[in-house]
Amino acid sequence: MITRRRLAALGAGLLLGVLATGCAVRPPAPEASDDSVRLTDWTPPPAPAEWQLDGRTSLRLGEEGATASVTWRQDEAAYRIDLRGAFGAGSLRISGAADGVTVRTADGERYRAESPRELVRAVTGYDLPVGFLRFWVTAQPVPWLEGRVTLDDAGRPGVIRQGGWRVTYENFESVSGYSLPGRVAVTKAETSIRMVVRNWAPGG
Repeated sequence: MITRRRLAALGAGLLLGVLATGCAVRPPAPEASDDSVRLTDWTPPPAPAEWQLDGRTSLRLGEEGATASVTWRQDEAAYRIDLRGAFGAGSLRISGAADGVTVRTADGERYRAESPRELVRAVTGYDLPVGFLRFWVTAQPVPWLEGRVTLDDAGRPGVIRQGGWRVTYENFESVSGYSLPGRVAVTKAETSIRMVVRNWAPGG
């Protein structure tokens, strides 16, 4: 029997996995800012197509919250995310590609869906836009969305606004010729995802 605690942990993991997939949704109009520019007027710095990161992430959905250590490997459109310690429920592995998402727990439970958005809504009760985080985590805009960007003094993105979400960056570092963020915060209303990256490995 799945407890509320386990459901919360699965929901946290599933949301991270779903946000990493490539499903597009129609966004609201981008938020404007006096010191921002349209994304169509900005050329983002290069980012690796394949990479691995290790760090820590936190997720808040309304009154619910979770923190976990994370190892995330991205190979083009496929990905694998290992979360450890989410809500004290052990470990979760989220594997995904264009044909769906699979979640495995430490005690052998397995969940799969062709539609990750529907799976997240069933587990968490939240109907969320998907397909964004795998771009944002490397300081790239989502290619199919309009939006705006505020640049820091070095010309790197300080804030990207797309689809009603605000993505804030801190602590960039140079890794294998790429400028990659050490801290990423994604927020919208009562939902927030924060990630602290301890190690980047472009190319996986």
